[in-house]
Amino acid sequence: MAEKTVPMADRHLLGSIARGDVNALRTLCERHSTSVYALAFAILMHPQEAEEVVAETFAYAWSAAARFAEMANRSVSGWLMEVARSRANGLLLARTWPGRPVLAEAQSAHAIHAIKEFG
Repeated sequence: MAEKTVPMADRHLLGSIARGDVNALRTLCERHSTSVYALAFAILMHPQEAEEVVAETFAYAWSAAARFAEMANRSVSGWLMEVARSRANGLLLARTWPGRPVLAEAQSAHAIHAIKEFG
């Protein structure tokens, strides 16, 4: 009979991510990218920008995992959604600021490049 494997808890995944485990980041992305995309799309109503928010969110999770792991009693999924909401609102605001979209595009390109390194 095959042995059941228990999925690693999100908080443990973040600990692994903080130690540089790319597979842990991949697992976290697989678990939460759909909900992050749904939130970003609901705010932006633009598929490509929503995808950018997903990339930026998980790039941030990679860089901030150690800081988050030190916080007690926070939900990883709640934290990811908070990051995504902030990024989406930033893109929404960038649409209304003259000259700002260029900066937003540069930041998104950097985040997308960073996330492609993992996959």
